[in-house]
Amino acid sequence: MWRAALSWLINCVLVISGAALVTAHAADITLLSSPVEVTATIKAEGDDVYAAQIGVHNGPIAQLVSTVVRGNSVAAVQNSLAKQVQWRAPYLFLHSSCGGGSAWNCDGEVVFKIANGTVLRLGDLIGTGVFKSGHFYDVYDKLENQVTGLSHAASPSFVLVLDEVDAALKINADLTWSNNATLWRERADKIAAAQPKREWLDTDWEPYFSAVVSNAALARYCNKSEPLQQLLSAVNPVLDAEHRRLLTDALSKVVPLEAPKTWRKPY
Repeated sequence: MWRAALSWLINCVLVISGAALVTAHAADITLLSSPVEVTATIKAEGDDVYAAQIGVHNGPIAQLVSTVVRGNSVAAVQNSLAKQVQWRAPYLFLHSSCGGGSAWNCDGEVVFKIANGTVLRLGDLIGTGVFKSGHFYDVYDKLENQVTGLSHAASPSFVLVLDEVDAALKINADLTWSNNATLWRERADKIAAAQPKREWLDTDWEPYFSAVVSNAALARYCNKSEPLQQLLSAVNPVLDAEHRRLLTDALSKVVPLEAPKTWRKPY
C-alpha cells in the first residue's frame, strides 16, 4: 500500500511540475514575426498587473524594452502587448509604461528603425501618436519638478518635433517653434494681463510664473533670442528677487536643441 501511495504522490508532483512548465512557457510569447521578431516575457506582479520585458531581435542580439501591463490573464496581456506593437516601415514602435504615476515619461513609445537587416533604437518618446506626416513628436520634460515653487502640473513643458537624420532623432527647431505658437500666445497673453503684487500668495504666483518660465524655456531651447529678450525685459521689472533667481536657474538648465535622450532615462 505504501508503494501505491508513493507512486500516486510522485505522479501528482510530476503533474504539478508539468503545469508549472506550461505556465512558464506560456509567459514567453511572440508579438511580431516580420519584418523582425519581437517577443515578450511576462511576469505576474499581483492584482492583475504584469511586468513585461520585450525583446526586439537582431540575430543573436535582443534589444530590450520594459513595460507594465494590466490584464486578468496571460492571454489578455498578450493581446494588449500585441496591440502596442506598431510597424510603420521602416519604423517599429513599442509602447513602454511604468505602470502608473504622474511622471510624464511613465508612458511613451520606443522607436526602432529596421533597415538593411539591422535594428537600431532611435529613441524613447513620451506619449502616443508620436509619428505624424514624417515627423516624430515628443514632450520637453527636462524641467519637470525642477522649478521651485511650481507644482508638477505647472512644470514648464512644450511639444518637441524631431526628424530622423543619419539614423538619429534630431530636433527640428523651426517646427518645434511653430507647433508651439498657439501655446506661446496663450501664455504671453496671461503674462501681459497679470499684475504681480508683493502680497500675492504662492497660488497667485504659480500660473503666472509657470507661463513665464515655460515661454522663456521654449524660446531659449529653439534659439529664439529676440523673443526671449523681449520676454525677459517685460517680466524682470515686475518679478521679485527670488523669482528672478528661480527663472535664471531654470534657464541655465535649458540647452538649445538638446536631444531628449541626454536627460531622460527610459523605463
